[in-house]
Formats: sequence, C-alpha cells, structure tokens
Amino acid sequence: MRKIAKFLFVLSILAAATSTLVRANDGVFYVRGNNLIPMQETQVELRKEVLKFYVTDFGWMEVDVDFTFFNPGPAKEVVVGFVTPPAGGDTDEEQHPQIKNFTVNVNGKKLPYKMKRMGETSFSFVKLKFDEVDYVYYFTVRFEPGSNRIRHTYTYRGGGSVELQRDFEYQITTGKRWANRQIDDFEMQVHLDNGVYSIPASFRNDGKLANWNIVGHGVIAPTPRSWFGDDSPKIRMAHLNRGYLSLKEKDFKPDNDIMFAEYNWAAGWVERWCDFAHECVDRKSLENIVNYFTLNPWEGVTAEDLSKLSERELKLVRNYFYALRGYDFKTIMVRKFYSQFFWYRPDPELKWDKVNLSGAEKAFVAKVVEAEERK
Repeated sequence: MRKIAKFLFVLSILAAATSTLVRANDGVFYVRGNNLIPMQETQVELRKEVLKFYVTDFGWMEVDVDFTFFNPGPAKEVVVGFVTPPAGGDTDEEQHPQIKNFTVNVNGKKLPYKMKRMGETSFSFVKLKFDEVDYVYYFTVRFEPGSNRIRHTYTYRGGGSVELQRDFEYQITTGKRWANRQIDDFEMQVHLDNGVYSIPASFRNDGKLANWNIVGHGVIAPTPRSWFGDDSPKIRMAHLNRGYLSLKEKDFKPDNDIMFAEYNWAAGWVERWCDFAHECVDRKSLENIVNYFTLNPWEGVTAEDLSKLSERELKLVRNYFYALRGYDFKTIMVRKFYSQFFWYRPDPELKWDKVNLSGAEKAFVAKVVEAEERK
C-alpha cells in the first residue's frame, strides 16, 4: 500500500500527539507536504500564510511557504521538525526521503538544520506515532515577542498509481493548531504545468466551494464531482494555459487537506474531459489515441508503434501538446476535436512559434512526424 505520512510540525520533546495515517491504492509514494504544526502550543498565533506550489519536471513539486507568527509573550525557543518516511510503495528508488533544496529562514536569518533517523534522536517518536526508520529534519526557532516571520522552502517528489499519473498532497488543516485556531490571512498560489488536474472543490465540511480564481488564462470546471467513488472527496477539474490558480481566505479554518492530481487518462478517466461521457462526440478516435495523452510521453514509443494510427489520429496526437497550451487551431478538424473538451480554451495571443515544448515532448512529436511520413 502507498503510505502517506505526517510532516512539518513543532516537536516539543517528549510531547504526546496524534496524527493520521492515510493510505491509498497501490502505487509509488514519495513525500507529502505539511504546515508548521505545534504540539502543545497555546501562545503563538499564526497570523498569515502565503503558500506557493510549483510543479516542476512533471513529478516534482516546489513548495515556498511564508508564515507570519505573533508571539504575545516573552521570547520562546521551540524545536521544529520536518518528518518524512523513506521512499515507499511500488518503487525501485533508494530508501531515502525524496526531498531536496530544503531551507529554513527565520526573521531574515538562514537556520542550520540536522537530519537523522527518528530512532537516532531523543524525540518521543513512539508517542508521536512515527517509525524509527523515518527521517526528521529539525532545527530550533526562537520566537521573539511580537511578529516573527518564517520562510520554508523545499522540493518534493509526488506519488502516482494505476489511476493517477501523479499526485501532490499537502496537509493544511494543521494550521488550526496554533493559539488562534485558524490562519487569519491565507493566500495560496498553485503554479501548475499544462496538465489537466483535479483540485479540491472545498476545504470545509459543509461543502462550501473554495473561491478559486485563475491569474492568467485557463478554466476551472464549475461543477464539483466525486474524485473516485460517491464517498470520495469532491473535486473540480482545472487546466491552465498559462498563469496560476489563486485562493485567498480570511479567518481560514480548513477541515480538509490539499491534493492536486492528474488522472491516468488511459485508465478510463478521459471521458471526464467531456463533463459527461455522452458528450464526447468523437469517442472512437479518443479511445485510439488516449494512451498518448500525457505531458510525460514514454520514451519507448517508436514511430512504428505510432504508424498503426490513422493519418487523422496522428495529426490529433501531434497537436495534443499545442492544444494543452491553448493554441488557436486553424485546421477545422483539429479544432473541432479538441473543442469537445472542457479544458480547451484557445488563447488568441499565443503564436505557434512561441509554444515551448519540453525535450520529451519534442522527441515524441518527432516520432509522430516520422510515422506520418511512412503513410
């Protein structure tokens, strides 16, 4: 099973706490992000949080968190830890935390940190329900009287499964554990790539929709739907040609955590692009080429494999990466095909020669062109 763990929190040594172990379908788990979590903190308040996500290299997420805390009492030193399990799940990776570029900055000063196995420290990992083999990054923060600013950055590797090409999780509910039991001023920016993602429809138990906005050009599906089964969390589908998703809240008290994910469209999920299956007007072609609908094309695909597709299907596949970026197609057939999907939003400002494909995308397109030349 794919193990999802708990992360960044304040480790009052020998303090007792509870945490939740989340499990999902078999797949590859690497890392999950988290907020700063106090264990028995009753003094320091979380006044502001600016949380930024950046999807990089398809399966990696950069996290940049800027916290503003308020300490109404005297100066206080607290040990802060970031705990992550070894790599786990169906993976051949080395058993070490899939984290890089880890930094902590407190009130303008970069802090040193240590990393050890939990079993090698004096932290009460049994009471905290961690394992001896888990890794902990830890450092000491001095909260001065009044306002304190902590900026924390790192890059982590997301997970995946049969149903999902990739998923990125972050535990935001722990923000309610500070003295004020909320995040007074909260801002989140999600800088996705051009994939078609599921995003949380709501962070509240009453189901009130999160006030997502797009800064740039793209679309958020208006109607929430179940993530998998009827009892699963509600999500909305979102796609960006450019820009980022934005969420701003005052007195933020989230009941639900964050997950951004992209379905494995070839596993039967591509019909969600049409909102409802019967709205897919060209389902036969869609079924034939859906295996190639990914921003991370398999390098083992050959021109010979692709030559099994028709000339029309090859043209559609060749233009997929351009459709995801919002190119306004002049070819009627291509435009009609992609217009059936909710995420296709032509961007009149985008020029063909300004579309920047990744190296993997360029290599795949070259194979498609070679297959077309064989026809």
